Amino acid sequence: MARLNWVCVFSCLLLFSMLQVAEAAVFRWVDAQGRVQFGDRPPPDQQAEELEIKSSPIGRGDPDSQITQQRNERRQKILESYQDEREEKRQAQKKRDAKAAQRKIRCAEARNRLHEYERATALYELQSDGSRVYLTKEQFESQIETARASVKKLCGSNQ
Repeated sequence: MARLNWVCVFSCLLLFSMLQVAEAAVFRWVDAQGRVQFGDRPPPDQQAEELEIKSSPIGRGDPDSQITQQRNERRQKILESYQDEREEKRQAQKKRDAKAAQRKIRCAEARNRLHEYERATALYELQSDGSRVYLTKEQFESQIETARASVKKLCGSNQ
C-alpha cells in the first residue's frame, strides 16, 4: 500500500513538472560556432530571442473548433451506447431474476405436492359429477414418481 502511494506521488510530481515545462518560454540564440540553439532558459552571456509558441493544431484550446465538436459528438455517442448496453443488461438481469423467482415458486409447489403424496395413504381423482375414483397402488406409486421427477426437474440438484 505504501509503495502504491509513492507511485502515485511520483506520478503526480512528474505530471506537474511536465505541465510546467509545457508553459515555459522557449528561447532561440546563435552560439559561438554559429549554430542555432533552442532552450527554456537563455544563456546569460548571449542575446536570445523569446519565441511565440502557437497552440496545437488539434483544436484543444478552442471549444468551438470543428475537431472539438466532432470529438464531443463521438464521446456522446459512445456514452449513449454504454448507457444503452447497461440498460439492456439490467433488463436481461431483471428477466433472469423473474424466471428464477417463478422457478423457485414452482419448485416449492412441487416439493409440497410430493410431501403430501408421500404422507397420504391413498390418492383419488375427482370426477365431473363430484365422485371420487381412488387410484390403484401402481397408479399411486406412479403419481409419487411423477412428483419426484417434477421436483428434480424444477428444483435441480437442490432437493
